[in-house]
Amino acid sequence: MIRLIGVPGSHPARAVELMLRHKTLPYRRFDLPNGLHRALLPLLGYGSRTVPVARIHGRRVAGSVSIARTLDVLRPSPPLLPDGDRRAAVERAEAWADLALQEDVRAPARWAVVHDPDAMATFLDGVHMGLPPAVLRGSLPLLRPVVGLTMRVPDAEARARLGALARDFDEVDRLLADGVIGGLEPNAADFQIATSVRLALCFDDLRERVDARPAGAFARRLCPDYPGRFRAVLPPAWVGAPA
Repeated sequence: MIRLIGVPGSHPARAVELMLRHKTLPYRRFDLPNGLHRALLPLLGYGSRTVPVARIHGRRVAGSVSIARTLDVLRPSPPLLPDGDRRAAVERAEAWADLALQEDVRAPARWAVVHDPDAMATFLDGVHMGLPPAVLRGSLPLLRPVVGLTMRVPDAEARARLGALARDFDEVDRLLADGVIGGLEPNAADFQIATSVRLALCFDDLRERVDARPAGAFARRLCPDYPGRFRAVLPPAWVGAPA
């Protein structure tokens, strides 16, 4: 049984979860509190302070890219990385999603959590912390100030990331048009990209415009269930042309 560790709302953790389901590998997911996971992961023996991490047949593996490679070794079919000429293009798209796209949506999400007091509770559906969601929601008045401090993002960074995210959606649409992602058999880049776009769809300020794009339909198809909602809290000047 594979043990996957994430945090509520984590798009790369959801990407790994979709990979495990795609390969029909048995797993259990456990979520740590947002922000506090950076201190807890080293105590659990992982050499990383970010999620996802996984314990796969006794081996600790950190990061969605490394986990994808490990899963392909463990169960080669269906492959997350195709053979032949397409592999290089998929790997480039995967690396871009891991290094750029994920952070371009993560920073505005962290900013929004701090500025929308109701948002945090909406990401608790389906979490695996060993406590019922109702109990977790009841603890939010105590946890919210601590988690908020760990997730605070400067206004300038959040605004810059939103500007980059507008260009990112153009790149997702291009990858779909070129057939790098969006095929009948999803690959590692599909899962990395779809879950990041899916997090963007949690924003009331962005949802309509992203849904109007091929990227939005692709994300909903590959990742139909993604809990969480950010109300319209982004300043209008930041989202004048988000997509």
